[in-house]
Amino acid sequence: AQIRAMYQQVDREFGRIDIVANIPGANILGHPEEITLEHFTKVINATLVSKFVSCQEAGRRMLASGKGSIINMSSIGGVRALGRGNFAYSVGQAGVIQMTRELSTEWADRGVRVNAIAPAQITNPGFDVRMDNTPGLRERFLRGIPAGRLGVPDDIKGLVIFLASDASSFITGSVFGMDGGNLAMGANGTIGRREA
Repeated sequence: AQIRAMYQQVDREFGRIDIVANIPGANILGHPEEITLEHFTKVINATLVSKFVSCQEAGRRMLASGKGSIINMSSIGGVRALGRGNFAYSVGQAGVIQMTRELSTEWADRGVRVNAIAPAQITNPGFDVRMDNTPGLRERFLRGIPAGRLGVPDDIKGLVIFLASDASSFITGSVFGMDGGNLAMGANGTIGRREA
C-alpha cells in the first residue's frame, strides 16, 4: 500500500516517471533448517515482493508514456550462494534477477528497459555495525574481493546514471556485477598466496 501511495504522489506532483531505482531490501540471518516461514516471508517481501510492486507501478506508467528505465538493486547473493545464514536473502535476490530478465523481455519492445546491479558488500551504517560486532567478518569479506576493499555507495552511482540515461538505450535484461572482482574469482573465494 505504501509503494502504490508513493507512485500516486509522484503522479500528482510530477505527472510522469522516467527512471526508477529499486533499492529496498533486508536480511535476517538464519540457516535454512532453522528459519521460520514468517522469517522467510519477511525477507522475501522486503527483497523481492516490494521491488515487484514498484516495478509494476512504474512499468504501467512508463508503458503508457512509451519510455522508461528501471534499475533493480540485487546482490551477488542472487548469482552465487553466500551461505553463512543468507538463505532467504539469496533466494530473494535471485528472484530479483530473474524478475528483471522477465520484465525486460515483456517490456523492451514498448520502450521500457529493466536492468539489475548485483553488488558485493557495500558499506552502510547497519553493515558497519555488524562487521564491528563480528570479529574477523570484515577480513573474511576482504579475502573474497580481489580489489582489496569493500564497496562504498559512491561506487554504484556511475553505473546507475549510465543505466538511467539514453547512453544505455540498447541495454535491457542485463545484470551488472559490481563486486571488486568477487564473481570473477568465484563465490566468496579467497585470494591465493603469492610466492615471494
